[in-house]
Amino acid sequence: MGVNLLLSELLENGIFEHARVIAGEQGLQRQVQTVNIMDAPDIIRFLRPGELLLTNGYFMKEQPNMFMELMRDMQRMACTGMAVKTERFKLAIPEEALQEADRLRFPIIEISRLELSLGEILQRSTSLIMNNKNDELQYALQIHKQFSEMIMKGKGITGIVDALTKLLSSPILLLNGKLQMIAESKQRHSSMMTALAAAAESVLDGAATPLQPTSFCLVDPSLRNRCHVLLYPVHTYRHEGYLISFHPIEKMSRLFGLTLEQAANVIGMELTKAQAVKERSRRYKNEFFSDLIDGYIASEAEAIHRGKKYGLQTGGTWVLLAARQDGTTWRSGISESQLDRQEERNVAEREELYERIKRQFMLLGHSFVMFTKNDSFGLLLHISTSGWDKVLFIQQLSDLTARMYADYGLSLSIGIGKPVTNALGIRLSYEEAVKALQFGYRLNRSKFVQSYQSKDIGYLFHMLPQEELKQFYEEAFQGLRQMEEAERKELIRTLSAFYDTQCQLMDTSKLLFVHRNTVIYRLDKCEKLLGIKLKDPNESLRLRIALAIEPLLAGSSSTFVK
Repeated sequence: MGVNLLLSELLENGIFEHARVIAGEQGLQRQVQTVNIMDAPDIIRFLRPGELLLTNGYFMKEQPNMFMELMRDMQRMACTGMAVKTERFKLAIPEEALQEADRLRFPIIEISRLELSLGEILQRSTSLIMNNKNDELQYALQIHKQFSEMIMKGKGITGIVDALTKLLSSPILLLNGKLQMIAESKQRHSSMMTALAAAAESVLDGAATPLQPTSFCLVDPSLRNRCHVLLYPVHTYRHEGYLISFHPIEKMSRLFGLTLEQAANVIGMELTKAQAVKERSRRYKNEFFSDLIDGYIASEAEAIHRGKKYGLQTGGTWVLLAARQDGTTWRSGISESQLDRQEERNVAEREELYERIKRQFMLLGHSFVMFTKNDSFGLLLHISTSGWDKVLFIQQLSDLTARMYADYGLSLSIGIGKPVTNALGIRLSYEEAVKALQFGYRLNRSKFVQSYQSKDIGYLFHMLPQEELKQFYEEAFQGLRQMEEAERKELIRTLSAFYDTQCQLMDTSKLLFVHRNTVIYRLDKCEKLLGIKLKDPNESLRLRIALAIEPLLAGSSSTFVK
């Protein structure tokens, strides 16, 4: 977006030496992109936004109302204003039209005293506008070259921000799309940056994402010396963030926007280059782990050699995690080319998810390498066998999944493989982590952390037909069939807690947060309705199995299960 000539600046030129603004003076800060002459009643069809209209008003002389109509049409089209030679044909502009122009801030300029003809005014004004655009182009090229050379010399984005601070004599702020700080002015303005950043973020937070250059004013009285804000979006292949400057209103220059625009363009290119380098490095990493997990690396020596940049070394111990966003479809059978095409359409979302997971894992304090495999995220953790506390680690991961859901609404589940002591064993550990994930999903769980276990009773349940499992479950709780759903669920929940606490009444009441007598009442009711003794070994085993089956039936069409 260039910096066009303002109407006030055009009128200061000698061309308009004897011109007089007779209405709409508050609109003189409108930009002038072109100038046109009216010679027909339907001129509005040929006007464009940012255009100044020159006219002698001949055809409006006998129809004064047409002046008001034309002015309103030009206002709707965002034209700049109207310059009129009223004395040429004794045109009388209605008073109500002048009042309306003041209300609309639509400039009307009397040019009868100009010695130049309308054609000469058009020619000289157009020449002035073109010279202004040429000056702007030269300035833009110079600024762009200056910033590009800074990047070539390795000064980076922070160097551009520092240079902008000096050029504009104003604080500069660079935010990403999430309104997080990327860079800021370090010299002279550091003391006020925190307040300015907070004020700008409060304006942008919750507002529609501005994808075009814009400006706004800060209302905080303490920031009145820097209240005028210019904002330019920074783009790569997507919206990356905002370049923002803060100015005193009286020191604003029309070249500030042009300077910020060129800086935003160069920063966008630098971010694009950095992103390309990052993506290439990540692709090499993903290819290595894919080859290792898929069995294309045949020897331990080759795995260590190729993986040394990722922390693989002889004598190390590792554990693999597989993390996955809940609710997505497994795509392990999709070819890499098909997957690449799908990922191209969702690259921004995938990148954001990747970075969020990575940042959360960094908080755990473990040394890890992250990669992607199909639609899951793999994490290779280097562990110390002497200090490995699996129970504590699982709790840390559970806290992590809960935090991601609370902070971002992101439902994430994690599978954990068994530790391995050789690089080729990483393949087995990752397969175990994926199996742990799949097992959790078969139980219709979400936001879970599941470590790999050898074949257990749940595995045996999955060997049986769904209808057989449903029949066993319904027969076990047949006596509760006729109850209201809410009460039936409460009794089954009480039974589950009772058996989980090894039939201890006090522990059951604590687990359910109810009084001990309430637990006794519910258990007595279960015994009467089911016609059994809850502590009978055979009946206890049957009910425990039924309770273990219940999660596998969550999608069943049976109204009893629901």
